[in-house]
Amino acid sequence: MARPEKVQLEVKQAVDMGRAENVFRFRDKTIQVHGTFVATLQLEASIDGSEYFPVGAAKSAPGAMLVPETFEFVRVRTTAYTSGEPKAVLAGFDERAV
Repeated sequence: MARPEKVQLEVKQAVDMGRAENVFRFRDKTIQVHGTFVATLQLEASIDGSEYFPVGAAKSAPGAMLVPETFEFVRVRTTAYTSGEPKAVLAGFDERAV
């Protein structure tokens, strides 16, 4: 039986990309963006770990987004940054759990 699990995603406080996390084992993935910030964040994903592409609309305010597709890696790219501390966490069900 799958169990819920969370992964903190690195969000840079500058125009840059955070570290990619392997999330292949999760199903029903959701990303929560939170914190007090003036920035624009774009979720990016990859199957092969080298070619990343945007997933969904960019976020400039706290909120959540469902990730219905199957990807092996996700990361958060900060496309604009003014101030604050943006944060992001991924939650999903770990398929490896028994």
